[in-house]
Amino acid sequence: MQLLHVHILAPPMDLQKSGDDLGLYLTLVNNSDTPQKLDGVSTVHAERVVYRASPSAPQQAVNVTIPARGTLSLQEGQNRPHLEVVDIRRPLGATPIDVTFRLSTGTTTLRIPVLPLERGAGSPTPGQS
Repeated sequence: MQLLHVHILAPPMDLQKSGDDLGLYLTLVNNSDTPQKLDGVSTVHAERVVYRASPSAPQQAVNVTIPARGTLSLQEGQNRPHLEVVDIRRPLGATPIDVTFRLSTGTTTLRIPVLPLERGAGSPTPGQS
């Protein structure tokens, strides 16, 4: 499994506050001959990480399947599925944070960059859950 283009989008530091929800985006690539699952994501910097089928869809537990020899895009864009970091404990600024991904193949922790949110780019606006 490969996790590519992993990042969090956040407003400028002076607009962030504890309790905000921020988009977490990535592409999962399964190079194996069997389907793989991503069934959990966590970070100490937020209450939880959830899956959303679109920005307006309800929050769900993370449980997605990446097809054999396939790719699953959870990148930003209008009405696209993505992950969401819910109820951040403090403003993140632009400091990278550690996020743990639980996959069928094992658990991996990555240091994820926090990038500036560009309004009007089809990205969901962070806010309260």
